[in-house]
Amino acid sequence: MTITLSDSPTILALDTSTAACSVALRHQGETYALHEMTPQQHAQRILPMIDTLLAQAGITGKQVDVIAFGEGPGAFTGVRIAAGVTQGLALGWDCRFVALSSLASMAYQDVFYTAHQAPLYWCAMMDARMNEVYWQEGYYDPLTQTWRAENAQLLKPEQVVLAWQTLQAQAKASGVRLQAYGDVSQSFPDLAALCPHYHEVQPNAMAMLNLAQRDSHAWQSLNDGLAVPRYLRNQVAETLKQRQAKAV
Repeated sequence: MTITLSDSPTILALDTSTAACSVALRHQGETYALHEMTPQQHAQRILPMIDTLLAQAGITGKQVDVIAFGEGPGAFTGVRIAAGVTQGLALGWDCRFVALSSLASMAYQDVFYTAHQAPLYWCAMMDARMNEVYWQEGYYDPLTQTWRAENAQLLKPEQVVLAWQTLQAQAKASGVRLQAYGDVSQSFPDLAALCPHYHEVQPNAMAMLNLAQRDSHAWQSLNDGLAVPRYLRNQVAETLKQRQAKAV
């Protein structure tokens, strides 16, 4: 597969890791986006949304250079849909793809669109159900354009508190602001209340457009590997026996 990319590549981004179905497209400097809250409707909505954006841009899928998708963590069905759609489109359109953290996109949408004047530490939290939380942390320096994201983790609420305290101490020792993002204000209000600078957000394909441009070194073709979801929990679903035991 031989692909020639222009200085301004056409990028399609999509994320279905939460209740939101988010799609964005950048072509010749113009950006188009759709972001819908569609619980359990991602499989029905994602392709029509993509078609809408392609039509708005006046292009076909064959003109897309790279597809950025939210690999997770997130809802298991959702991240499988994003990976599966990416896999199919990358094959049909003969284009590259890049897997991006859905958690990191929560933070990056603020980092990219807010004129931060000083470095900051960031963390992102997502409700993982089963009394657990997906957690990721990192660092951003607007002066050097340094962006760092540590590995995402699956933590119990009490472990999130410890992770937060550690990051808070690190930020304080460095004299750096600490910013938090997530979708946990209803499911884990105590965790959202930990940070005075907490923003309730969903993963957003607009942020993934910008992350994909930053991470162009990670773009790959299907010759390099498959588009696969990222799971942090070994057990994807409860067994029938476990569900029956809960019902007793």
